[in-house]
Amino acid sequence: MTGRTSPIASAVPGRIRVRHPLLRRTDRFQEAVARLESLGAIRVSGSNPVVGSVLLSYDPAVVTPEDARSRVEALLSAVLHPAEASPLPDDPVTAPAAQIKPAAPELKWRINRAAKIGMMGSMAATLAALGVGKRVHAGFGTLFVAFMLVHMTVQRKRLFQ
Repeated sequence: MTGRTSPIASAVPGRIRVRHPLLRRTDRFQEAVARLESLGAIRVSGSNPVVGSVLLSYDPAVVTPEDARSRVEALLSAVLHPAEASPLPDDPVTAPAAQIKPAAPELKWRINRAAKIGMMGSMAATLAALGVGKRVHAGFGTLFVAFMLVHMTVQRKRLFQ
């Protein structure tokens, strides 16, 4: 794998962690995991397609760490760097990993950020309104509760785990 960085993030006897930006793509991730599962003595212990990471484990008494590392690198080289064709500059499939831009945050996370900022602002306004009057204080308190409900709606899966 000359001229390229290794997809192996860490390796200790019995365990190899693979991490690469191209593994964040669903098609490449699924192909890599399928090929890694086909290795006999090396098994996939865990994976996270969001960060492009796969955890592999093996018995160091059966497979030497050097052999395991070289088998994994050779297998992933075929997945991450298929046939050396000249890549098109605007083609995201064959673009180098350094040129791939991270995806924009999902809409729900942008909404959640706005809700948290709104909660902070309305809480400050609620406290400031204590000196003005009960109606103004109650109005800003209601606004805070509305922002909090938006935040809780976005985070509902994490709240009720």
